[in-house]
Amino acid sequence: MRFTDRVRFYKSNDHYDPSNPSGEPVMVGEVIANVTHLGVDRSQQLFGSIDVDRLVVRLVEPVNDGWDLLTINGGKTYYKLETGVHPLKIMSYIVGETQNE
Repeated sequence: MRFTDRVRFYKSNDHYDPSNPSGEPVMVGEVIANVTHLGVDRSQQLFGSIDVDRLVVRLVEPVNDGWDLLTINGGKTYYKLETGVHPLKIMSYIVGETQNE
């Protein structure tokens, strides 16, 4: 498994912050990851619905819990956590597209 994707984690800015008046999410971390699409069959099994915008993000080491959104490879699309798997070795998150406020 290759970890070739850059994932940036953000904290959403829900309240007014004078140092960030635009309200853009604030980056809290960046890691390398393996990112793949969640298959239609697996999406149906896990969530009971077919959503083609879900991705599986696999990390070598965990990221702190202080994040709400993430982007992949510097893209403009924000993803939010839908569920996570925390085994002994590689952490996995299943994320779905979200509309950034």
